[in-house]
Amino acid sequence: MPTLEHLEGQWREWRHAHVARMFRPYGWTSLVAQYWLEADDRNVSFDLLPGLWSVEDGRVMFTPPASGPNLSVDGHHPTSPVEILPGRNQTYGHGKSEPVYFGVMEVETIVRSKHDDQPLYGVRVRDPREATPMAEAGVSAFGYDPAWRIPGVFTPSGLTEYEAETVETGVRESTPRIGTFTFAHQGRDHTVILIGKETATGLQPVAHVRDKTSGPVTYGAGRVIELQFADEANSRIDWIDFNYAVALPCAFTNFVTCPVVPPENNLDFEVLAGEKRPEKDIARVMTYRT
Repeated sequence: MPTLEHLEGQWREWRHAHVARMFRPYGWTSLVAQYWLEADDRNVSFDLLPGLWSVEDGRVMFTPPASGPNLSVDGHHPTSPVEILPGRNQTYGHGKSEPVYFGVMEVETIVRSKHDDQPLYGVRVRDPREATPMAEAGVSAFGYDPAWRIPGVFTPSGLTEYEAETVETGVRESTPRIGTFTFAHQGRDHTVILIGKETATGLQPVAHVRDKTSGPVTYGAGRVIELQFADEANSRIDWIDFNYAVALPCAFTNFVTCPVVPPENNLDFEVLAGEKRPEKDIARVMTYRT
């Protein structure tokens, strides 16, 4: 096992980078709108954006106005209908999306689903002028505690798509499951489902959990912990480190679709490690209307 100095130093650097990424100009706290399109929507207008928006054969299409302000799509002002590719925004640097701006605001599209399994398409707007300052959000964490770096066993299941309920009523989000991780705490075994998040560097295993601190001490909708594969075949995970637990983006904005914690991942003990509940509360307001 690495020394405490090494573990704590690595965590401190990671913690700084995580918080800086959260509060960067086009981070999660800069979201100001989340619009929705259904499969048969055509020529819809949105308050903060120019032109008309449609869904054609599963593609989100933007039709620029005949004159006046326009989007910038991959460095160009389109003169005819153009697809706005879904994917993570440029802040996080992965997905197939291209940089799309309207003035200083960044625009991205996402694909979700409804309860009847029909696709649903979102258009998000980020405004760096509205991003919450780090000091105002009141983000803090417990100090590093090596006791919360717990060994365990990963049981792969193969990647299976699962449409999870989200904090946005009526909207589901694909959360690919890759297996389970079993660890022991206070003499009892606990097993949590892991999801596989696609990143610029490959598949990232993630545990989305709630525990007895969720609500009064930590964020009520749960926290996520990134785990690390211990081999190149992605077949072994040796540790879950709860010091790396962080609040979901929905702790900071209404304009997201954070999945609900799987029932299997509700832990019946307190995890006094990782990120605490932000001091600034966000009143939940739904953006999708069925």
